[in-house]
Amino acid sequence: MNVSKILLAIGLFLIGSFGHWYIMYWQFKMPNWIRSPIPYVLALGCTWLWIKASKYGVEGFNGSMWSNRFLFFATGVIVGAFLYPLHYNQPLTIKVVIQILLALCIILVSLI
Repeated sequence: MNVSKILLAIGLFLIGSFGHWYIMYWQFKMPNWIRSPIPYVLALGCTWLWIKASKYGVEGFNGSMWSNRFLFFATGVIVGAFLYPLHYNQPLTIKVVIQILLALCIILVSLI
């Protein structure tokens, strides 16, 4: 296991997940969002980040694609947990907190 590559993958997945969140959910704040070129350009950038993150993640986990896939999933859950309350005033309920904890557990299990 290469921790520096895994940390780099986490960082890239997080950045890409922030962009993805805005691509998908900003349309509910700005109805014309989907008609602008911004979400499509952002999608290209996020795709590049995720490709690089997957490269580093799989290398960091010594070829394990499952660990990398769960890392990708968990970072998206964490980003959503931050942005939904920020932009849509959706509170962190006990159900959401448990889901965040489970996502963090997935990351920890992948690191073992």
